Amino acid sequence: MKKLMASIALTSMMTSTLLVAEIQNVDIKQLREDVDALKARDKQIEYHSMSAFQLAGYASLDYINEENEDGSFSELKFSPLLLYTYGDIFLFEAEVEFEINDEGETETNLEYAAGTFFINDYMGLQVGKFLSPIGQFVQNLHPSWINKLPSAPVGFGHDGAAPSSNIGIALRGGLPKMGDIRSNYTIFVANAPSFGVADDGDVIIDTEAKTDVSDATMTIGGRYAINPLGNMEIGVSLATGEVEEELPSEETVVRDYDVFGTDIMYNINALNLKAEYIQQKIGENTLSTLEGGTWRAWYAQAAYQFSSVNLEPVVRYSDYHNPETDRNQWALGLNYLFANNLIAKVAYEFNEDEDDTAIDSHANNDRFLVQFAIGF
Repeated sequence: MKKLMASIALTSMMTSTLLVAEIQNVDIKQLREDVDALKARDKQIEYHSMSAFQLAGYASLDYINEENEDGSFSELKFSPLLLYTYGDIFLFEAEVEFEINDEGETETNLEYAAGTFFINDYMGLQVGKFLSPIGQFVQNLHPSWINKLPSAPVGFGHDGAAPSSNIGIALRGGLPKMGDIRSNYTIFVANAPSFGVADDGDVIIDTEAKTDVSDATMTIGGRYAINPLGNMEIGVSLATGEVEEELPSEETVVRDYDVFGTDIMYNINALNLKAEYIQQKIGENTLSTLEGGTWRAWYAQAAYQFSSVNLEPVVRYSDYHNPETDRNQWALGLNYLFANNLIAKVAYEFNEDEDDTAIDSHANNDRFLVQFAIGF
C-alpha cells in the first residue's frame, strides 16, 4: 500500500512539473511577443510624437479698373502652404499656387518645395526649389496678406529686375549675438537663369527656377543682414554666374551674370518703413543680336497703422529701368484690418513709362485696385 501511494505521489509530482514547465514555456513565448509589440508601438509613438504637419497659406481676390479699360475682377489666387517637421532635425515646406487666368482656366504653379536639415542651432541646409534669397520683397513680402498694397512694386514681379526662384542648395541661419546686434545669412548655389525674348517681344532675364540649364555655370550668391536695433534690419545681397541664351538657330550661348541688392526695414511704433534696391547685369556676347545691359529696380514704402480704427494708409514709390524702358509708379493705398491676417485694401496707381507712347500700351495707364486678402 505504501508503495502504491508513493508511486501515485511521484506520478502526480512529475505531471505537475511537466505542466509548470509547459506553462512557463507558453508564458515566456507570450512575454516575448508582448515585449516586441510594445517596442514596435513605442517606435510608432516616438515617430508620431516627432512628426508634425501643418496647413497654412493665403488667398486673395482682386478688382482692377484701369484707365481706358473696363473694370473687372482680374485675379483670384489660392496658395496653400504645406509644412512638415520631424523634431528639430528636418523641415519640409512647399507652396502651390492656384490662379485663374484671363480665359477662366486654372493655372497651377509650384512656387517652392524644399527640405531643410538643421545642422546646429545656427545653420540649416536647404535642398530643392526655394524663393530667391536675393533681397527682401520676393522671399518675405510678396504674399498678398503681407504685402501692404494690392500690387508688387514695378520691377519686382516676374521677369523684372528682382530674381524670383532657384533650384539648388542653400545654407541658411543666424549668427550668435555680438553685443545687441543680431544677424542672419543665406549662401546658395543654384541652376543658372536664362536670357532671351519673351512672347510679347520684351527682352527678359527669366529667373524662374529650372532643372536643366546645361551650358551656363551655376549661380553662386547670398544675402547677409544685420539687426542693429530690435526693430531694424539692413541686408546686402550678391550673386554671380552665367545666363544661357538660345539663338534662333537653336544653338545656345552664355553671358556673364551679376546681381547686387540692398534693403532696409525699420519699424517705429506703428510706422513701418521699407526700401529696397536690386539690379541684374548681363554681359555681351558677339554671337547674339541681343544687347546686354542692366535691369534695375527700387522702391521706398511707408505705412502707418491706426490701431484704434483698424485703418492703415500706405504710400509707395517704385522705379524700374532696363535697356528698353524706364518706368516709375506712385501708389497710394488704404487698408482696413479685420484682423492682422484678414485685410481689405484699396489703392490707386499713377504709372508712367517714359519710353512707351503707343496708343494701345498699358504701361502708362493709371489704375484703381481693390483686394481682399486672407492669410491662414
